[in-house]
Amino acid sequence: MKKGLLLILSVIFALSMNAQIFSDDFQDGDMSDWLTYTPSYDTVPFNWHLSDYNDDFYLSGSAYDGHTHTSEQWVISPVFSTENYENVTITFDNRQRYTIYQDLELYVSTDFDGDSANFASATWTQVTGLTLDDDPSDYDWATTTDLNLGVDGEATVYIAFKYVSDYESNTGGNWTVNNITINGTETSGISEISNNFKISPNPAVFELNVSSISTIRNLTVSNVIGQTVLSVNNINASNYNLNVADLTKGVYLINIENVDGTSAVTKFVKR
Repeated sequence: MKKGLLLILSVIFALSMNAQIFSDDFQDGDMSDWLTYTPSYDTVPFNWHLSDYNDDFYLSGSAYDGHTHTSEQWVISPVFSTENYENVTITFDNRQRYTIYQDLELYVSTDFDGDSANFASATWTQVTGLTLDDDPSDYDWATTTDLNLGVDGEATVYIAFKYVSDYESNTGGNWTVNNITINGTETSGISEISNNFKISPNPAVFELNVSSISTIRNLTVSNVIGQTVLSVNNINASNYNLNVADLTKGVYLINIENVDGTSAVTKFVKR
């Protein structure tokens, strides 16, 4: 009886530690928080875009307007953080139609800054082992399930899908992607900057708790280009809940200043 109870409690605890980090099913008909990047094309620029069938929206990559054009198209996710997660995996649906030139590819970056002008200078690592649709004659989806991304414990992460087509062979077809979910096992919701400062949770959605062994005087939040987007002065407490609900999704720096002159700067992600 005791062993059975312990097993149940262990299962409940394990399930409670598994969490969704990011997801998008595009059913709001909006992909404005995704970036598109097309480094080369012949005469007509093509980009990933949203398509729908019977109001089911999904990402779509193609380069056909009577003839297939040569193109390399990337679509890049919003930023997310895996700083307090391990065993980070991705699950997504995909489908191919017509005559493809090459398989859909998936990449991940931990040093991209979210600016499409800096896409090419970032490091993009291909994720292999995808389960891809192999029948262009039907409309069935294939699903890549719980594929490890290899990005545990990273402050900033982006994923990107790559589509390639070719003019000479008139091949490229159409790749579509939907129901993207990234999960991980939570290790801790606390980012310990030093022995003196802690912030949690990271990523934050509504509030970011800041704590210090000393008395906090000021908090300043800036974006990645150094613009101050939020500040609170004369806090005079060792623990403070900072309202970040109105910040747009992305990576930010928080500067913590104590009354004793100590300070710290660290990254957090607004989700």
